[in-house]
Amino acid sequence: MENSKSSPDTRRSAFDWEEAALRALASGGVHAVSIPQLARELGVTKGSFYWHFTSFEELLERSLRRWEERDRDALKRLGAVADPRARLEALFREAVDAPQAHGLYIALSGSAVPRVSAAIRRVSQKRVAFLVGAYQELGFSGGDARRRALLVYSAYIGLLHLRHEGSAMRTAAALDEYVAHAAESLIPKRRSRRS
Repeated sequence: MENSKSSPDTRRSAFDWEEAALRALASGGVHAVSIPQLARELGVTKGSFYWHFTSFEELLERSLRRWEERDRDALKRLGAVADPRARLEALFREAVDAPQAHGLYIALSGSAVPRVSAAIRRVSQKRVAFLVGAYQELGFSGGDARRRALLVYSAYIGLLHLRHEGSAMRTAAALDEYVAHAAESLIPKRRSRRS
């Protein structure tokens, strides 16, 4: 194992390694993350890796944490939109405009690696909770809000798969049309009177 704790490689930071790992995860899942390959991509030696991380597992954990933090920050930013309908529309738009996030979710969703499946589960739970909250603000009861949130999230996951395999929304116009249709179909225009 190559280790150069004596002096840091100042050309690349832990952030650079984590970003490279996220790109590799998005393109091919956990098996696509290779320390030698990432070092080549970053133009550094493997020693740079060991300056920042003690193991592959630490790199994976920190990269997944970075992805989760970005997702949390996006939800927080969207949560600042006061009108729940406008918030849901903004979420739809952002959800379809994030190619690396799509690749990550698709590549990681079938992983048998426990820390990966745990990260996917946490991200999904936070996203569904965000949707439930918006539907509750629109006047839907807890159960109905959850069913609607699950429907929207299922549509999102389906869209990710369709876009990943290249069979749908190949142009910006087609994507815009889909987002408008999804918003019209899945977001009520008025508050529900349900209790």
